Amino acid sequence: MAERLGVPKILGKSPSPIKVHEVLSAGLPRRAMLNAIPEGFPMAELLAAFGISLRTFMRLKADPAKRLGPDQSARVWRFAELLAKAEDVLGTSQRAVEWMLEPAMALEKRRPIDLLTSPVGAQLVDDVIERMRYDVYQ
Repeated sequence: MAERLGVPKILGKSPSPIKVHEVLSAGLPRRAMLNAIPEGFPMAELLAAFGISLRTFMRLKADPAKRLGPDQSARVWRFAELLAKAEDVLGTSQRAVEWMLEPAMALEKRRPIDLLTSPVGAQLVDDVIERMRYDVYQ
C-alpha cells in the first residue's frame, strides 16, 4: 500500500498495523489520495467514496504536501487496499475498476464503489472480493 499511495518513506518497507494506524491518524499527505486514483475511474464516483466534494478535491490537489484528515486518510487507504485486492483477484487494474463501477449480484445489485462510503459497506465489498478469490461468488 505504501508504494501504491506513494508514501513508502512515511510507512517504511513492511509497516505494522500499529504504524499504519498512527500514520492514518496523523493524516496521509494529500498526494496519497491523488496516487490512489486509478486511470479511468470517474472522479465523481471516487470522491463520494473519499467523502469529499469536487471543490474540496480541487483545494486538496492544489497543495499535495499538506495532510488529509484522519477520516479521509482512512477512506483513501481502504479504497486503495480494496482496489489492490480486486486487481489481484481479477488480474488487471482495468477489470478491477470495471468491477467497482458495475452492480454486483452478491451486493444486492449495488455497485461496490457506492458501498465504500461506510465501514460496513467497505467490509461487505472486502467479503465479496475474498469470496471471488475462492470461487464462492454468485
